[in-house]
Amino acid sequence: MAGNAIVKQIKLRLSMRLAPTQKGADVEAQLRKVLIEDQKDDTFGAKIEMEVVDIGDGFCAPDMDDNLKNIVFESTKEIFKREPIFIGCGGSIPFMEVMQREFEGAAFIVTGVGFSDSNAHSANENLRLNFCAKLTSAVAVILSKF
Repeated sequence: MAGNAIVKQIKLRLSMRLAPTQKGADVEAQLRKVLIEDQKDDTFGAKIEMEVVDIGDGFCAPDMDDNLKNIVFESTKEIFKREPIFIGCGGSIPFMEVMQREFEGAAFIVTGVGFSDSNAHSANENLRLNFCAKLTSAVAVILSKF
């Protein structure tokens, strides 16, 4: 049922997550170049303005020190009866870059309980509660040994 429409003004608020090693200022500069500086005929002479409200960098977790890595492996084996699996995802969680900057040198454990059928951030998101309970126990054991 859509039709052609010309509107006088459109506002867009965009929130993006960046790749782990990406710098927010670089992305801002690239967006400004594409949207404003290098305007093509496809904008039909529209006046485009860009205001950055907040910007952050991607988060790339440093390697764990050997002591923490050993504690994580021991604790995971104790609770799950197997070694942990490290998956490089969630690197763009915005607050982690802020935490790393504010608490320089602190060790962070960022973990989750997502599975292929978890449907993260959707209306039918679900968790496996038995796994959540084990994960909570594993984190408690890690903290008690650290």
